[in-house]
Amino acid sequence: MKVGKLVQSFLPKVIDHCEQNDHTEFERLCDADYSKQTFNINFSFLVGKNDLPPESSKRYWTNIYLVRGITVRACSQWFERDAVCFIDYLKRIGIEYDESQLEGLLLDAKVTSKQRTSVRSRKENSRYRGNAIGNAQNLLVRNVLSNLGSEQFSEEDWLETKAYFNHKCAYCGEAKELVIEHAIPINKVYLGEHKLGNLVPSCKECNSAKASKDFREFLDGSDDKIAVIESYMDKQNYVPLENNEQVQMILEMAYREVGAVAERYITIINELFVHEDDNDEQHL
Repeated sequence: MKVGKLVQSFLPKVIDHCEQNDHTEFERLCDADYSKQTFNINFSFLVGKNDLPPESSKRYWTNIYLVRGITVRACSQWFERDAVCFIDYLKRIGIEYDESQLEGLLLDAKVTSKQRTSVRSRKENSRYRGNAIGNAQNLLVRNVLSNLGSEQFSEEDWLETKAYFNHKCAYCGEAKELVIEHAIPINKVYLGEHKLGNLVPSCKECNSAKASKDFREFLDGSDDKIAVIESYMDKQNYVPLENNEQVQMILEMAYREVGAVAERYITIINELFVHEDDNDEQHL
């Protein structure tokens, strides 16, 4: 279960808590500072539907809820690391949950890539298995996301993009050698695209340090820089796919298909070597 689905699944209970147990909690959940402190998100947990500015609409799920007579929408801007904060919040306000349902989510939030590789290696003893399969899966996802739509990013677009950021790194603000960087990374978690609005100038140091993080996660605490990038996205009419469940589902299917094809041919080749070994034994 992804953190966004976790939050959505418990929203009715959180809202019921506001209705039945703590009337003031609703006001706190509509406060951006309280939400930042409690959940580590950069927007208020809830916002009145009529109070939501058009430019911020994409930061909230379209589902509406009625809380104390007010129609609200809930923030959709969650990262894996925020899962721990949300679960702690559920504990604090007394909402029960099934820990077994959250094991995978907490694993994603805490387990290092080294540990994941270790677990994988215990399960996979084939001489042909390795990181190449995962690389192929990720490459497919990147290729799909990089080729959506018909938009082309030209040299002129790059010059205009650098000019918008005053020929400085969008992250550190330094006037260094700049490279093209995807504010929202192109992978199956964040669903970034190679389009105007998601392409920003970055120095090589920030590009390397940011790696596969979302720009808001990388710039955590630098609200002014986050606002500049979001304004640029709005200027270019770039609407992130990050909360599009249909796209996520399709990419997940493609990701799994590549893995399944690899497993199929690994099995075929391994059986080939097993037969060769059997033939060698027969000749002895």
